[in-house]
Amino acid sequence: MAMKEHGKLTERQFAGIIANTLLGAGTLLLPRDITAVSGTGAWLSVLIGGFISIILLLLLINLGLRFPEETIMEYGMRLTNKWIGGLIGIAFCTYWLFITGIVVRIFSLMLVSSVLLRTPLEVIVIAMLLTVLYFSRSDLQIVGRVNEIYFVFVILPIMYALFLGLREINLIRVLPLTGGKGIMPILKGGLKSFFSFLGFEIVALFIPSLTTQKLAYNYSLKGIVTPLVAYIITMIVSVGVFGVEELQTLVWPTLELIKVTPFPGLLLERLEAVFIAFWVVAIFTTAANVYYASVVGFTQIFKLKEHKTLTLTLLPLAYLSAILPDNLHDVFEYVDIVTKFAAGLIITTIIIYFAAIFIKGRKGDERS
Repeated sequence: MAMKEHGKLTERQFAGIIANTLLGAGTLLLPRDITAVSGTGAWLSVLIGGFISIILLLLLINLGLRFPEETIMEYGMRLTNKWIGGLIGIAFCTYWLFITGIVVRIFSLMLVSSVLLRTPLEVIVIAMLLTVLYFSRSDLQIVGRVNEIYFVFVILPIMYALFLGLREINLIRVLPLTGGKGIMPILKGGLKSFFSFLGFEIVALFIPSLTTQKLAYNYSLKGIVTPLVAYIITMIVSVGVFGVEELQTLVWPTLELIKVTPFPGLLLERLEAVFIAFWVVAIFTTAANVYYASVVGFTQIFKLKEHKTLTLTLLPLAYLSAILPDNLHDVFEYVDIVTKFAAGLIITTIIIYFAAIFIKGRKGDERS
C-alpha cells in the first residue's frame, strides 16, 4: 500500500497536510461561535484550543515515533488487542468520514446564501464530494504535493485580507482583552474552538511515510502554528471591526469582513467572490485530507490490499452526513457534538495507548 512506503512524504508536505486540514470551515464559523461564549476574550479561547491541540498532536507524534513502521491503526491493535484497537480505529475513521460531510455542508450553505443563490444545495455537495473522491484515489506522493502547493493559495490571501482588516479595528470594541466574564467562559470557548483544529490527528497515519522522522516534531509545529495564528488574527479583527454584539447577527462574519475591508488598488466590486474561490481550495483540502485518512484507515483496519477499493464505497456515507442536518442551526449543533466526541476520542486513545506502553513495556524501536 502507498501509505506504508517509507520516504514518500517530505517534511514540508507533512506540515502542509496539517495546515491545510485545519484551515477550512473554522474560518467561517469561528468569530460568531466563540464570541457568543467568551466575548472579547475569544482570542484567548482560540489560543487555549490551539495549545491543547498542539499538546495532543505532539503526544500522537511521540506515539508514532515509538512504532515508526506502523500507523496508529496497526500499533493500536498490538498495544491492546484487535477488538479494542479495531474499535478505536473504526471510531476515528467514522468521525473523519462525518467531518468530511459537515465541512462540505458548511461551505455549501455559505455558497448558496451568498453567491450561488439559485443552485440546489445538493448539487454543490455532490460536486465537492466528487472532487474529493477523485483526490482520494491518489497515492500519498500526490496527496503530499497537492497539499504543499495548495497551502500557498490558501494562507496568503487569508493573511493578506486579515492584515488589511487590522487597519479597520476600533480598539474600544476589543476591550477588555480578557472578556471581563471570568475564566470559565474563556475555557468553554476554548472547547468550542477545538472544532477548528480537528483533523491534526490524521498525521498518525503519515508518520511511517515521512522522509526524516526526527523532524516530525519540528514540522508538525510549523503546520499547526500557522492556522493558530490565522485564527487568532481572524478573531481579533472580527471583534475589532464588528464588535461582539453585531457578530451574533452575522451568519458568515468572515465573509462580511472581506466585504467591508478596503483593498488598495483593486477595482472589483464583488471582491468576496475572489476570496470564495480561495476558500474552495481551503475547504477542498480539509475535506479531501480527512476523507483520504478515513479511507486509508478503514483499509488498514480490514487489511485490504488497496485503498482505492473503498473510495467510492464510503462516499455515500459522507454525502449522508452532509445532508443530514436540516438547517444551519442543526449544523452548529452537530459541530458541537462532533467537537466533544473528537476531543474525548483523541484524549482517551492517547491515555489508553500510553498506559498500554507503560504496562507492557513496549517502547518500539525509534528510527533515525
